[in-house]
Amino acid sequence: MTEYQKALQYIYHLNKYGIKLGLENIAYLLSLLGNPQERLNIIHIGGTNGKGSTAAIISSILQTEGFKVGLYTSPHLVEFNERMKINGQNISSVRVVNLLEKIKPYLKKTSQTKEYRHPTFFEVITAMAFLYFFEEKVDFLVLEVGLGGRLDATNVCKPLLSVITRIDYDHMDKLGNSLEKIAWEKAGIIKPEGIVISSTQYKKVRDKLKDIAKERRCILFTVGEKIRPHLIKADTRGIWFDIKGIYGEYKNLFLSLVGKHQLENVATAITAVEALKIRGFDISLSSIREGLKRVTWEGRLEIIQERPFIVLDGAHNPSGIKTVYKNLLEIFSYRRLILVLAIFSDKDFSRMIKIITPIADLLITSKAKNPRATSPEIIAQEASRFIDQDRIIITQSISQAIQYALKKANQDDLICITGSLYMVGEAKQYFIKKQKILKNSK
Repeated sequence: MTEYQKALQYIYHLNKYGIKLGLENIAYLLSLLGNPQERLNIIHIGGTNGKGSTAAIISSILQTEGFKVGLYTSPHLVEFNERMKINGQNISSVRVVNLLEKIKPYLKKTSQTKEYRHPTFFEVITAMAFLYFFEEKVDFLVLEVGLGGRLDATNVCKPLLSVITRIDYDHMDKLGNSLEKIAWEKAGIIKPEGIVISSTQYKKVRDKLKDIAKERRCILFTVGEKIRPHLIKADTRGIWFDIKGIYGEYKNLFLSLVGKHQLENVATAITAVEALKIRGFDISLSSIREGLKRVTWEGRLEIIQERPFIVLDGAHNPSGIKTVYKNLLEIFSYRRLILVLAIFSDKDFSRMIKIITPIADLLITSKAKNPRATSPEIIAQEASRFIDQDRIIITQSISQAIQYALKKANQDDLICITGSLYMVGEAKQYFIKKQKILKNSK
């Protein structure tokens, strides 16, 4: 076993401490490390859907302007290193090992101090990330919230901007059962006298965010109010659009991410970049225009093959799956839709199945290698309310599901693999392995 494999084994073993929301623990751990998060220019991004895409767009624009940009996101799809990037490059395995060794004595000290407990998986990797980006002297850190906002381990920072993407129902067991309660938790990343950028929101959410921003004496920019994006065209290459921003109108911009829903994310990202002017950073229009063309973000309507189309999307809640459903109908052309579906049991899988399965010509149910996975039999049973039983196939692994889909697909069909980021990660691993086998056999 390599040093890196040992490090990952140690990190994943921390999952035994569960998910414990709260800031006291991470704040103490970071104080032992010299509070690296306090010496970083942070753009903090919360919300339910679109956080990762928005973070990737902001990061790409700032990079194009010539800045050294850190990006912290979760979960990873294939490799742990994906969670921490600088200018698009994953953290090296050697650096992961070094950071963990540096931090280990402080983990022990935290766990042995009476008022604190042993840091969790996410607390440890977040502390490692802050230390990494500080040591690398990044100009900006684009920081994605893990879960919620108010009590998420990332919320120990004092950001230049707080960005909140579309808020919807998800993680209700931890964040509450009403949109107002979820919005209140997500809005925990809004700091006094801060600058807040919000995507278009449901009225209840919008009102809650306005109240919180006013109470905390913040400047608030909301997409859909003074910020007005207009979609020109969307296809399998990306979207073309105009936008009326904070400081002017930008015409005929192109974003290289697929899906009409990306209009909202890109409008939020451009507004955030524009708002940096208030903090003394004036980003050029040419960097915005070029940065949008260069964006990549895996696992979100990601086309990995054409003829047949193979599309991966990590949608894992009803709102996300509705976005996939709309885009499959509006952007893609195909004869038959072969849907590979695997969902976690702690998600609202009944609603997700109800939304997406009626448009499938063939449904292949499966499960990721994760204890939270819903059994494929349950998904199939639920789906039989919306699609004929003879069009449902049950498989026990993602690789088995993909093999079956490929066997059944003609060149003019579309295979869509969705339901969770974890299963998309497994699917990517399958295709990466397959490519290696093909290369080796040539």
